[in-house]
Amino acid sequence: MADFVFRVGDTVYVDGKRYSWEEWKSSRDRTQAAPVAVNAPTARAASCVTSIYYAEFPSEDERFECTAGLGSPTREELMRGGWRVDYVEKIPAPQTAGNPPVYKYKLVISR
Repeated sequence: MADFVFRVGDTVYVDGKRYSWEEWKSSRDRTQAAPVAVNAPTARAASCVTSIYYAEFPSEDERFECTAGLGSPTREELMRGGWRVDYVEKIPAPQTAGNPPVYKYKLVISR
């Protein structure tokens, strides 16, 4: 089951319920089950996508869900692991009247 999650400034909405950024981040960090495996030795390319929608590009501490066994690293953890961002794609959320446009961000990365 998936939730509709998006962030506007310091406010995060999850299925219509409002949270502060700190509340959401604390909750999200507690539910992170898998450790970050940023240094996957055999992968040469991967893609990573934000788990929630944003009005603008996410902050440095945001985690991305990545392929190639990389887990959920931040951009800083990716850079320390020797990865570089080759391409960024904005994926628009389904729009409803009156809501600001929000996006998921997909990173295509390589070594």
